[in-house]
Amino acid sequence: MVGVYKKLAKSGFVPRCSDAFALDEYDGIAPSDSNSYANELHREFSKGLGWRGEIHVPGQGKYSGEEGPTIFEEAIAELGPLSVQLLGLGVNGHVAFNEPGSAFNSRTRRVKLHMETIEANSVHFDDVSLVPTHAVSQGLATISRATTLLLLVFGAAKVEALTRAVRDPGLTTPFAAFADHPDLNLITDINL
Repeated sequence: MVGVYKKLAKSGFVPRCSDAFALDEYDGIAPSDSNSYANELHREFSKGLGWRGEIHVPGQGKYSGEEGPTIFEEAIAELGPLSVQLLGLGVNGHVAFNEPGSAFNSRTRRVKLHMETIEANSVHFDDVSLVPTHAVSQGLATISRATTLLLLVFGAAKVEALTRAVRDPGLTTPFAAFADHPDLNLITDINL
């Protein structure tokens, strides 16, 4: 999503909201770690767009620990509804860190990452063994509550996952959880 934030910054866009909610975060990673999504959002979203609000990151700060996901859901309920969820699709079809087979009624929780996700994300780490095996992620039902879902899918590596999600959606396809969403927008360079 870094490219999206850079384009928004170049256009002069500054979000008007006072709170933003991250989709996910590696479990146990320090927010200052270069591979932390909290770090990326602070650098690319807050600083990059000149935004002064608060970013709520599942698994970080007051949202860490066993009760963290519940507190995160309560914050969304209190400060929401979420207007836009900016989503991507993983090479195995995961959305946020909702791996294939995630329950469509899932809420924010700790998840075990599939090996395909770990391997795909290893490009950001010095070694595949350094990639966290778990994450904290908004659930599919949490994501579905947003007013608008904006799914960005680019590149040859995503062709199989997007084709399966669109042509053969099912209980093992996280994207299928959004099939009835009233404002789902897909932006892709993939010819389906």
